[in-house]
Parts: sequence; C-alpha cells; structure tokens
Amino acid sequence: MKRFIPLICVLSCSTTELSASWQLDRLRLLAVRAEVDAEPDPVLGTRAEPRPGETVVFSSLKYVPDDVTLDGTIWLACIPEDAFGFGCELDEEAIEQAFDSLDDDSSYQDFMEALEAARNAGLIGLEPDWEPAWTIPSNALDTLSEAEAKEGVNAFINITLSTGGETDPENAELAFKRMPVSDATSPNHNPDITDFVVAGVALDGAIGFNARQGQVYTIEPVLADGHVETYQFINGQGETEWRTEEPFFTWFTETGGTKRENRASFDNPESLYPYSSVEWTAPSTSGEILLHTVVRDRRGGMGWRSLRVNVL
Repeated sequence: MKRFIPLICVLSCSTTELSASWQLDRLRLLAVRAEVDAEPDPVLGTRAEPRPGETVVFSSLKYVPDDVTLDGTIWLACIPEDAFGFGCELDEEAIEQAFDSLDDDSSYQDFMEALEAARNAGLIGLEPDWEPAWTIPSNALDTLSEAEAKEGVNAFINITLSTGGETDPENAELAFKRMPVSDATSPNHNPDITDFVVAGVALDGAIGFNARQGQVYTIEPVLADGHVETYQFINGQGETEWRTEEPFFTWFTETGGTKRENRASFDNPESLYPYSSVEWTAPSTSGEILLHTVVRDRRGGMGWRSLRVNVL
C-alpha cells in the first residue's frame, strides 16, 4: 500500500494541458457512474440517487494511452458540509497515518484497520487494490425539512488518476462528480446505451464495425426502453411539477493520425436525445480506432458504450 501514498499529493497539483474535448490522445477520465447497491428496477435500471444509509458503488470510464501506465486511482467522498467548490477537502495527514505502518508483513487485520481509518478521513477507494464504494451517512439529511429532504443535497466525489508514482506526482488527471442524496419520491436512475445504429444498420450488440479511410458514417446510440424518466420536481414556488429528462451524449474518438487533415473527427462532439446521431469521419490511415459515447440525464445519472472501428 505504500506505493499509493505519494499519489495523495497530486490532489493539489496541476494537470496537463487539455486537447480538444473529443480527442482521445492522453490520459482521460471521461465519466463516473454511481449505482446504489440494490436490486435494479426492472424498467428503469440501476438507481443513481441514494438515500441516507445506502451503499453506492462507483465505476469510471478511463482512457489510458498505450504508452501510459496508470499507477492508481484515488476516490474521495464527502457531504456538503465538508465540501468546497470542486469537491472534497482531503485530510492528507490522516490518510498517510492510516497506511504509513503497512508493509509486506502486515496482517489482514492491520490492513482492515488502516482502511477503516482512511474511510473516516474521506477515502472510499484506492484502485486497483480497493474498489470504490461508499455508505452514505445516515444523518446526511437530518438538518433538512421533509420537503428539503425530498430535494436532497449534492455529495461530492473526487477522483484522481496518476501515472507519476513516486517520481512525478504532477502527472495526474483530476475530476469530481456531484451525486444527489435525497428522499425523493422519484429518485434518479442511470440511463443505459444498449446498441448503436451505424449507417442505418443496427449493430445488434457487435463491439464495432469496419470503416473505409476518410469516409463519413452516421452513428446513433440506442437507449434502453424506459430509461428516459419522468420525475417530480419542486419549483421555486414550492409547487410540484412533472418533468421529463432530456439526455445528451458526449462523443470521444482516437484520432488515428498526427496531421489534422488525416485525423478522425466528429461533425459535433455532442448530441441531444432524441436527435442522438453524429457524423464520424474515419481517419485517412488504416488501423483500429476506439470510440466512446457517454450519456448523461442532467440529474446525475450516467452510462456509456464503446466501439472499436477497423479502418481499412
């Protein structure tokens, strides 16, 4: 576990210069999904909005280039009283103390005690050794009225990817996610992409398709039935309204070339349901290209699906 301690300092370090939003050409954290650890709804799927006392498990969509080694991923979580504008305030000293005494000879009990101390300091995951999960404090909504508790609060999740290890801790990708915690009558669920339609033909679950160099392809994601939710919303006048989600998609692609005129590209890196399709231009070089699309429902729910395109 000591190999992770130097990663803690990356939370105060700057990240590398950003490329265009859709380009997969450097270490990226593209999306983070929260799922309440409970039986999924048969229509709506997994719940993204927990209640106090429930456990949430997290997954993420990462892009790691072939020439990059990911050393680890740090996950932190907090309720708003301990949050600032960009997420959670880290008790670095407490986490360092929790793991400082661990070595190869430490017992399982030693490890569990260190984990418990780190959890109390806000650490909820340390990949690849510890998958991220968080039990929401049972008193998370205690200071709110019944009406306010239905609207809830935003918890903050901080995620840090590092390739620096002990030698270069500034090599990091930082991100944060807001997650609603509430007693809502209609809590949010995650949208799921079940398939793609490429050039008018459904892939029927295939992981990719063949493309010709320089050709333009229309790609449309397919959302699971029932995953565009209608939900209750309390407006500024305290009145209850019924609203329907307006999901949108964010697209990412490897470029497949170094020169701008030879790269893969989108006509638009975002699309809005139900007009969800984009036009993707294949690069002017052959090889395998990775594409991702991420769907967000604007209420904290998230899903994604990937394609591997064989450019001929």
